[in-house]
Amino acid sequence: MKADRVQAFSDGIFAILITILVLEFRLPDHSAGALAPAVLRQWPILFSYVLTFSYIGILWLFHHDLFGYMEKTTPKLNVLNLVSIFLTTLLNYSMSLLADSLVSGNKADMQFSFALYSAVAMGISLSYYGLYSYIGNHREMLSAEAVAGYFSSARHYPLMSAAVYAMAFLLSLLSAVPGSLFLLLGIAFHGYAYWKTVKIR
Repeated sequence: MKADRVQAFSDGIFAILITILVLEFRLPDHSAGALAPAVLRQWPILFSYVLTFSYIGILWLFHHDLFGYMEKTTPKLNVLNLVSIFLTTLLNYSMSLLADSLVSGNKADMQFSFALYSAVAMGISLSYYGLYSYIGNHREMLSAEAVAGYFSSARHYPLMSAAVYAMAFLLSLLSAVPGSLFLLLGIAFHGYAYWKTVKIR
């Protein structure tokens, strides 16, 4: 199978995921003249939306560039890609739980929602490590323009981010605040890692 078909399918999934994130927003109940405070009370939804939009956007940048280097795929790579896409789709549900727990303010619910979000993020990172490792070991699938140093460098970033998300998961089980900070750190690290890979090319 040509890599551009897999890329087109995956791009479509990413586009749908980002689009449906905004469906979490609802017009707030408010009395006349009290729209502004009603909107401000929706900050948990906005926070969860910005967090997840940024995360999915960075994942798409990595994925798009990754398959842009390839000319063909294999059945095994297609399965690895589907696993990665599946885990990414779970972010929508994780975002909804996160926003709901922040609205309720319940500590146990917030700990659970941050832990679940971190666990999903850790799974996504590990799936990207699988993609990079498999492609790096099957260079015959790559185009002539592929940068040799790209895969040797980029394949280590998912393991680093997975370690950060693992820490976020463990800390979230104890307290939502440090867990959320490590979750934010993991997503920020993804942005940094993408910037570093862009410099290699």
